Amino acid sequence: MNGTYKKKTYWANKAAFFGLFIAALLIARFVVLWKSAIVLSGPIKLEFAGLSVCMPMGNGWQTEKQWKYEQSSFALGSFLASGSSSITTLVSCRYLLAAEKAAPEVLFEEKASEVGGTVAETGRIETGGAAEGSQGRGVPAIDWARIEKSKTQFHTFVGVVQLPNNRRLDIEVHQAVGDAGMAEEIFKAVAGGLEFTDNRMLEAGGKIVSEIKNKGLESFLSPRFADSDLSAKSPQGDGREIFFLIKDEKESTIGFAMEVMDSRLAEKPQADVEPEAQLNITAGSFYYIGGRYGQEQAAFFQSDNSFSEFIWRGRTSRPGGRGGTEIVGKDGIMTVKQFSRRVEEKNYQIGPAAMPDVLSEFIFSQMLDSDLKEILVDIIEADGEIIPACIRRAETPNSFDSQNQSGGIDVAGEEPAHVFSIELLDGRGFSEQVYLDGQMQVLRILLRHENIYILERTSTENLLKEFPEQGSYILQSSARGALQQEGEMSEGEQPQEDSK
Repeated sequence: MNGTYKKKTYWANKAAFFGLFIAALLIARFVVLWKSAIVLSGPIKLEFAGLSVCMPMGNGWQTEKQWKYEQSSFALGSFLASGSSSITTLVSCRYLLAAEKAAPEVLFEEKASEVGGTVAETGRIETGGAAEGSQGRGVPAIDWARIEKSKTQFHTFVGVVQLPNNRRLDIEVHQAVGDAGMAEEIFKAVAGGLEFTDNRMLEAGGKIVSEIKNKGLESFLSPRFADSDLSAKSPQGDGREIFFLIKDEKESTIGFAMEVMDSRLAEKPQADVEPEAQLNITAGSFYYIGGRYGQEQAAFFQSDNSFSEFIWRGRTSRPGGRGGTEIVGKDGIMTVKQFSRRVEEKNYQIGPAAMPDVLSEFIFSQMLDSDLKEILVDIIEADGEIIPACIRRAETPNSFDSQNQSGGIDVAGEEPAHVFSIELLDGRGFSEQVYLDGQMQVLRILLRHENIYILERTSTENLLKEFPEQGSYILQSSARGALQQEGEMSEGEQPQEDSK
């Protein structure tokens, strides 16, 4: 009987152990499933773009909370790290402001070459949303590809969404361990969470830019500057030179700026003339800030009357060294060359709402003519960066100040006829307020960048008094020649950064 009791106890213990083992397996399986479950965040919005994306979160995922501006695009990322802190899965979304036109197959091959793999499978997710170039709600079709690297567990899924106004959204999922099933599931989850609505403000910005092109730049020059006592009219055509004092927040003068624009349009372009010789709209700018951390920036711009073709060259000198940029635009394609330690070149397919910064004040006149109070445009900076900007017109000349948007600085003086605000939407919080007189010339500009600056229109005599060391620029009978000489840069010239 005692032996029978021991035998029963033995089997009971064995059954209990087996039960615990099964329970442990189930718990382990549950933990694995819980860890691998894809939980998406709420919509992370890129407000001005009408776009939102849901990214993986929780269960070890590290997810960015907002989009970040990076070289004419916006990026959003999320990654999963193992216990050793090495990243096992990476998800990224990139919203390109001026994506080059290319078939999805070409983009997939480029990405496969970049990661050292091959395209194993392609497909398309039909979402029923707006088609490329149309207006409406919903996400256009998503073209995708699966990329594999031989003899590895590295898997990549890439998705491309062509959006209106030459925008594009790229989705990438990279997985370093496991099978392709998990990477595919993550990709489909993120793609399924996309939301997109066309931005009417961007459409309005494209309309304003199109109207400026149709009118021609020359039409904005002649009537605006004919009677200006602070402008110098070119004997060869219509144009002006305007000077500004640059002041800091305490209204101490720290620098100056010169802006030049000319029109020398031929009656009809000659077929045997080099294209650059037909770029008869010229503009130049020169900015100087003195002091220990001072800098100089000069740029020279040439364009045809509709700025369908333009060349823009510039240099910047600061305590850290010198750099230069050359921008060539033609038929919607913009090539940007950066000259520093090495030459870098990038191509962009600019959208219908793109406008070079040097011409941006024409937007104000056209907004008044079109009776639009708020638009979105892509400002092309002198360094080649493309930054979306919201431009608003004040209901009355002092309405922005009444909302305490002047930063507490007294911008009183000559009464402005019009006031516009420019908000740069790259996440830095930079903004400008531009005060115009009745002839649509700039009276003063309030800049809120890293610091607050005020640009006040002034005369040649005041500049000579404040900055005699820059007299070679100020006193020349044609400052255009000085700016052109400073702004031009041959392709072979590469300014070198200081080694310090």
